[in-house]
Amino acid sequence: MLSKPGASPLGPSYVFEVKFDGFRAIVSTIDGLRVRSRRGWNMTERVPELAELPEGLVLDGELVSLDDDRLTSFPRLSARVLRGRGEIAVAYVIFDVLVRARDSTMALPTASAGGFWTGSSLRVRRGARA
Repeated sequence: MLSKPGASPLGPSYVFEVKFDGFRAIVSTIDGLRVRSRRGWNMTERVPELAELPEGLVLDGELVSLDDDRLTSFPRLSARVLRGRGEIAVAYVIFDVLVRARDSTMALPTASAGGFWTGSSLRVRRGARA
């Protein structure tokens, strides 16, 4: 979902996502890795390190690259994803778990779907690919 300007709601049920300077991507690990932009561009070959994610997931998130100050850098990410500079590290910031263990979580309350990560030992290498 693209962000839209408007008044900020207040209250305990308010949920928001930080805007990162990156590429929004849907990542699927069902029957192999697939990484697609929000417009459908296949980015799978550009981010092979995401193959380390567990099988059976569909995730909504943002591909980012961090500069020396640990701030997101769109020029760095573009050099990696668009120009194939594999030495530039990328990270995948996960906003939503859409499918877990091949079961849809989209009808679950936000807290239930997000609870998948509680206690998770998931570690994805953030360094450059070899």
